[in-house]
This record gives sequence, structure tokens and C-alpha cells, in this order.
Amino acid sequence: MGGRLRRAAGILLVVLLIGVARPAQAQEYSACWTAIEPDRYGFEQSVTRCRISGGNVVDYANDDSVPSRLYPNVGFDLSGECWYVTSIETNYQIVPLNPDGGAELVLIVDGSPGPSGYFRRCTSEPGVTVDPSEEAWDYVTSYVHPPPTPDLNPLPGDGITGLETYVGVPIPDVHETQLSSGTGATLDIHVEVSGVVVDWGDDRVDTFPADRVALAGYPDGAARHVYEVKDLTGYDLSISYAWTARWRVVGEDWESLDVPDTTTSVVYPVAEIVSVITD
Repeated sequence: MGGRLRRAAGILLVVLLIGVARPAQAQEYSACWTAIEPDRYGFEQSVTRCRISGGNVVDYANDDSVPSRLYPNVGFDLSGECWYVTSIETNYQIVPLNPDGGAELVLIVDGSPGPSGYFRRCTSEPGVTVDPSEEAWDYVTSYVHPPPTPDLNPLPGDGITGLETYVGVPIPDVHETQLSSGTGATLDIHVEVSGVVVDWGDDRVDTFPADRVALAGYPDGAARHVYEVKDLTGYDLSISYAWTARWRVVGEDWESLDVPDTTTSVVYPVAEIVSVITD
């Protein structure tokens, strides 16, 4: 599906007539989409199914059979983002209409072409306010844990050049759930920490797998580093969870969510042991 478009308030409305122009009727259609119904012989056929504003659903042979002027719009049906037609004027134009029903829609802003995107035709009743990807995003960002709580050995203030500094980090469990969407569909949600990034603050950056053994800290953990140069003001040591999150309508392909890392920063002074020969 193409990129998400947003309706711009107060802009010039541009009319696109689907099919042959005909006088507008008093009856309004809030949405018309494509549905599959058996004909009188039992064979499947495509029909245009319309919701009369505030009333019933009526089937027509195709868009041209709807007794009203129709305009393209973008919404969300049970399978996600799609386009449909409505008798309410919109600010979208169809650029090409493909044989499979998909279409390139462009948003007209102040009389000029604006954002555009490719959309499939809606195959169930669409709504214009519910975006399942936003529902998934809201859920994932409410779940994502706070930044790591690292265990440092030696503790800040006790670091010494030439000796190993260890970082231990707890790893949250993989989280999987199902979410009921406002579209009527069920969403699969998968969230996990896919790695831990340690920036030691001296131009060394290491990425470790999200493995409790590797991030166990002192004395057996893999996240360890030797500082070669003292810095009593402190190195900027940071530890980040790298998140992987994805969602899908049950039975469809997964889609990724770009969740930012969560990071903890620590000022880590490093001293130097100096040998002194005394009498």
C-alpha cells in the first residue's frame, strides 16, 4: 500500500467524477466499496456496495450504477488502508485507475498536487478515522520498557586504566499479544529487545545480542572493555536497548515499526595506577 495521506483542512476541494456525470441526488452515500456476491447461477461477481448515510447498505452492479456523483477518498477497512468512493466531496484525485481496482491518489493542496500514494480498493466497509498501524504503534510504545539499568563493575569512580570494565544488563522478555482493532480486525503484536549497544565513550562501540548470558556482567559477561587513557572527568558511557517491533492483521504479512532505542548514560571516571619506588 502506498504512503499514508492526511486530509488538509481548509483547502480547495477538487471534484473527481467516477464514471459519467449525472445530477446529484438528495440521497448521500457515506462510502461505496467493492464486494463479492454470487449471481443467480451461483458464480461470484463483483458489486459496488454502498452505505446510505445514516441508513442501509445497498448493492449496485458497479460504480457507474450508483445514482449519485462519487468522489475518491482514503480510509481503512478490515485489511488496512484502502480507497473507496463517496458522494461527499473530497480533496483527492485519481491519477491512474488500474484494472485490479488499485489506484494512485493525489491530495490537492491549495489547488496544486500534493502528497500521493498507491492504494488498493476497499473490500469491506471503510472508516476514515482508524488506522491499525497507529493502533499498533500506540500499543508498542506504551509497552516498551524504560532504558536499561546497567550493573557496572568496577562502579563509577572506581574505573582503572588497564583493567576490564564490565557492563551487565537485564534483558526484557519477548512480548507477543493480540489486539482488537477499531477496524474490526485482530492485530498480532511482537516486541523484543534485539540487541544491546554499549558506547564506551572512547570511540569504542559494541553491539551485543539480547542474551542474558552475554550481558551477565562481571565476571563472565561478554560486555567488557579496557580503558587505556585516564579521564578523571569521566567518559560518557551509554547503554541502549535496540528494539524490534512488528505488527500485522492476523493472517497477513508482518509490518515493522521503527521504535527508537532506549538509552541510559553514565559518567564513568577512569583513574590510573602509578607505581612509585620508595626507599
